[in-house]
Amino acid sequence: MSRMHKVGGLANRLRVFLKALTRYVAFPLRLVHRLFHALLQLYSRSCQFLPVQRDGRVERVTGSFQPSLLPSKTVQLQVPPPSSGSAANSFVSLLPVHTQALPTSTNLGQQLHPAPSVHSVFRPFTPSQVMRYKKTPQIKREVKLVNIPAGKRDYSDKEDSGTWRACVHPEGALYFHDTDRGIYTDSDMRDGERRSSMTLCIEKLLAQLTHQCGLQLCSGDIELVVELTRNRNKDKVYRYYFVDHPKRLLFWLDEISTKWIFDGVLGVEKWSHIKYAIQHQYWQHCEMYPSDRPPGAQLLKELKEVVVHASAEIITTDLSLSPFDGDELSKILDLIDRFGDNVQGTHYTCVIARFMRYFTRAQFFNFCGLREARLDADQSLFVKEKKSKFMVALSWAINVALFDAPRSHMEELRRVWVDRSINSPRWKNFNTKLSSEWSGITMYSTVMVAVDVSFLAVPSVNSQDTSSVTVITSYISLFCIVGSLVVSLFLTRQNQLHGQEFADTAVIFLTRVTGSVFGTKSLAMVHGLPYAMLLWGMVYFVIAFSYQVFTSTPVITLATTGSACGVVALFTLWLVSAARDFHILPLFQAWLEGFKDKCRKLHRTRP
Repeated sequence: MSRMHKVGGLANRLRVFLKALTRYVAFPLRLVHRLFHALLQLYSRSCQFLPVQRDGRVERVTGSFQPSLLPSKTVQLQVPPPSSGSAANSFVSLLPVHTQALPTSTNLGQQLHPAPSVHSVFRPFTPSQVMRYKKTPQIKREVKLVNIPAGKRDYSDKEDSGTWRACVHPEGALYFHDTDRGIYTDSDMRDGERRSSMTLCIEKLLAQLTHQCGLQLCSGDIELVVELTRNRNKDKVYRYYFVDHPKRLLFWLDEISTKWIFDGVLGVEKWSHIKYAIQHQYWQHCEMYPSDRPPGAQLLKELKEVVVHASAEIITTDLSLSPFDGDELSKILDLIDRFGDNVQGTHYTCVIARFMRYFTRAQFFNFCGLREARLDADQSLFVKEKKSKFMVALSWAINVALFDAPRSHMEELRRVWVDRSINSPRWKNFNTKLSSEWSGITMYSTVMVAVDVSFLAVPSVNSQDTSSVTVITSYISLFCIVGSLVVSLFLTRQNQLHGQEFADTAVIFLTRVTGSVFGTKSLAMVHGLPYAMLLWGMVYFVIAFSYQVFTSTPVITLATTGSACGVVALFTLWLVSAARDFHILPLFQAWLEGFKDKCRKLHRTRP
């Protein structure tokens, strides 16, 4: 009965405390909420991110991932066919750069203007825009064939596709290939009407190719990809691009927007740099439409050189630009060694082209071949923007209030989130550390909850008035500990969703979180919340316990416990200051030496 009475008294005190807390905290919280809401509105008006969806699939890149983010009004850069020349096989990491708008340029020799008006029938596009991975389901859940005829030995489809040969990609996709002229398409050429319209379209494109460039497809070095789509008005639109195998490039007969080529990279202005972006699209074409045109043995040798260099870089430096970690590179080398001498075939071509595409895109993302090229994984290529003094002061105040936790997390984020892009190997290690830290905080929070509840159940504490310092600080400590526990569990869940195997989702998540007023610091503050709230819970518990001890003990007990508490506090502060690289003793010695020098000077100047 007495226990029920104690529990009821504790519940009444908790209810009274919550009413008082709501009364005195509600108004300041409303003011803070309105302030941050106004700041966010001002920031969103000046800098707004709008995601752009790809027509093709959203791929998972082993090294890193970067979605294209463009504002509603963008300036498009007109890209004519790049000049010839082979790409250097230097290795750089797959670190994409996130941007809000496409870059301006004064060195391309052409003016910048909005996206060009494309042909009413023909529209240039890139391999990343192929609709292969965006098809709508058309198979109905019903039985269409009951029995297989007796003696059936021919399982080929008898549908007529004319001169087009039906091909099956190693992934299983169906596409069509005109072997005589080297033309590929994902459109179903077994439909007679579609095949006729596509034939007229191709004839016009080939005539235009001969007229503008003096090239023909019969040479075998030039290939054409055509795709029939429809616009919003249901009108037919023929999308196309040409492939130049000797130069490993794509080109078009019309001007094409750089939105799908630069992939959101800011600051692009050199043709030698743009060439890597075009070659990235070329390797994606070779992966989607594999053929024997690229020399397999030569490509395998180039790929092996790049992977070996990346492996050596991983071993010798912690600042490696490799998009793969050591284990992944070892698996790639083992896969290459299994190829043997004969590497001709669609499966081999797909594998080689996929890896070459990753490394070529890395060269573009890291400004390979330029004076400003990224050489270390921690290196930023862009000029830092100046921040207002108010935001700097506010960030410093929040950092102090959170026991310097955001600063330590910010240092780790700068190693992972460089130029608003993810380094995938470091991202995995970063998430592993976060999971370990939050798991430990969850365990400590659980223990502290039990300690706070047990302390409140002590008769000398339970019998006190609800307005006493001991009870109020114990309640605040309990709330902080519970908040730390809840936030730790939530962040652990988020880490499971956006960590390790989900680098592409992590980029979208980080872009959304860091798009606030504080930028990347906002994510560091969120990551430091469990640790900070746990420490605040401990601080309030120490206050409650100390008040209970020092206000109701004899003088002898007070002297001994006070001295012991002072020694513990001294050593704790010493350890914390040393961990933060703040040493009091050297500062005191320097101040003492300066004071002695001033005293000597005054003594010498006296008559």
